[in-house]
Amino acid sequence: MSKLTAVIPAAGMGTRLFPLTYAIPKEMLPLGPKPAIQLVVEELRAAGVKDFVIVVGKKKDAIAEHFMALRAAEPLFADPQMKVSFVSQPKARGLGDAVLCAEGCCRGDFIVALGDAVIHGPSFGDLMARMLRTHEQTGAAATVAAQQVPLADTSRYGIIKPGDNGPEQSVRILDLIEKPGPEKAPSTLAICARYVLSSQIFSILRQLPAGHGGEVQLTDALQVLAREHEAYAVPLAAGEERWDVGSLRGYGQASVKAWQADAAREAG
Repeated sequence: MSKLTAVIPAAGMGTRLFPLTYAIPKEMLPLGPKPAIQLVVEELRAAGVKDFVIVVGKKKDAIAEHFMALRAAEPLFADPQMKVSFVSQPKARGLGDAVLCAEGCCRGDFIVALGDAVIHGPSFGDLMARMLRTHEQTGAAATVAAQQVPLADTSRYGIIKPGDNGPEQSVRILDLIEKPGPEKAPSTLAICARYVLSSQIFSILRQLPAGHGGEVQLTDALQVLAREHEAYAVPLAAGEERWDVGSLRGYGQASVKAWQADAAREAG
């Protein structure tokens, strides 16, 4: 399962981070000594993933330039078995559309990892490893990472209606609702930036009308998969957390944690 291609959407304009991202892609904002998107790739590489496709938009040249420099400077990225390629999302039409832009690079099941969110924990890459095992053991059409969020924050996330327990502490997904708000939320279990998906998602995305915010929502396509096939959610384990650079507050908090974690590694 670790041989799957990882699609990393990184085409968003980062408007919630203005003026910080007027010229700098949000995915290139540093978390400790490394930009966020490099940590995303290293996280997945720790789970055995070697094939990466980064979906970029306008003013994202710095991302490609950074990975070209990494290939020349660091042994991990110079590995001939490791491949980092790029596709363009011509117009910002949502996460679902960004994933669809990478269809030609994917064969069979594939991974989606948001380029502005890092999963940090005691064992780097362990969440994705658990997700890959769950996806293989269950034969699911979709396996997503999940985190508990406050009820008041459910309007910011895709929220899961959970069913029976599965392997790796996972739960069956009965339904998904995009940003429902506290009064309509079926739980406080939210989708968390990592997905393993069947290629069936592409045909669903092509037929999907614009959803929340006038964009093609990946959650809406996942809802179809969950209703018609099997889908599972793998929760963050103890000590794991999402470092999010999608907002100024989130980036500030993540930056502090990243520098603290880097200092702890150096000390010990």
